[in-house]
Parts: sequence; C-alpha cells; structure tokens
Amino acid sequence: MSDKIENLIPAGDGWRALFGHGSAAARSRIVGWAVVAGDEGPQVVGMVVDPNDPSRIVAAPSATDPEAGAFTRYGFAATK
Repeated sequence: MSDKIENLIPAGDGWRALFGHGSAAARSRIVGWAVVAGDEGPQVVGMVVDPNDPSRIVAAPSATDPEAGAFTRYGFAATK
C-alpha cells in the first residue's frame, strides 16, 4: 500500500476480510481500521496480516490470498 495512513484504530472482534468465492473462499481477521490518504481522497480500509508474508500488515483490498484469490468484501460475525 503506497497511500499514507492518517489514522489507525484497533478493530473489534468479529471483523474479517473475505477473499474469493464459494468453496475456495478464505477469511482473515481485521486487526485495525485505517484512514488512508489516496488520490481519490481519504478512505477507511481494514488492515490484515498479509496472507503471503506474515511479517507484514497490509490493507485488505490490496491483499491476495494464495488459494482463494483477491479481496472481495468485509464481513462481521459476532463472537460468542
């Protein structure tokens, strides 16, 4: 992600980034929400551990799961 992070807050339990579709789908926990300054103005994006390099935290929309493919959407499931 080349955009500048302007603000970062922790994400609540239950937020996930979803990758791919159907039986090949995968999910990754959102560790935080970031406001990033981009060419089209500020955006809020979920930050995840990079599925291809666990030493990095990246914006979910720029991440790709090695088996499921590209980011598709955010999801929430309440914790028990």
